[in-house]
Amino acid sequence: MKNKLLLGSSNRGKLSEIKFYLKYFSIYLDFEVITTKKFNNLEEPIEEALTFQENADIKSQHYFDLTGLSTISDDSGFVIDEMGDYPGVRTARVAKKLGGEQGVMDDIFSKFKNISHLNATFFCAVSLITDKKRYNCLGKIKGKMIAHGKGSNGFGYDPYFIPKQNEKTFAEMQVDEKLKASHRFQAFKILSSQI
Repeated sequence: MKNKLLLGSSNRGKLSEIKFYLKYFSIYLDFEVITTKKFNNLEEPIEEALTFQENADIKSQHYFDLTGLSTISDDSGFVIDEMGDYPGVRTARVAKKLGGEQGVMDDIFSKFKNISHLNATFFCAVSLITDKKRYNCLGKIKGKMIAHGKGSNGFGYDPYFIPKQNEKTFAEMQVDEKLKASHRFQAFKILSSQI
């Protein structure tokens, strides 16, 4: 019987990308990859940590404790360089409060006059917990956020983020181009070097 690796997320966009990176970096290829949907009423963890890495750890530990399965989770978001750590680890909560990603962009850009973009850093923390080991990795990529989204690929803030040395948002890129240019790619690259 194959060992199982649980993907500790219900976000379809993240799940798709995590599956890609596991295969791309040959991580746990001999494991059967399953999602939280395989379980009835598996409660979501409460993410109230102060860093992306701590939130990723909370998720992995939560699902590992509930299922006993090796679990990989991530936490991601962005910070606007000119605003300290905002929205940071609260990226998803801010979007929920402000009615979605465009609401967040409207709120951020309302604080600045006559600016078409703001420097930003996207972060992705990955946490992998097994019965024997724990791995933690943080990937990041610099670029700029734009006030109004462009492109239709990807998910979340992909239409608003243009990585450094690029002219296209993540959402304007071909899927494989974005997958190899992202903060999540950087995190899984680090993870692949640790395993």
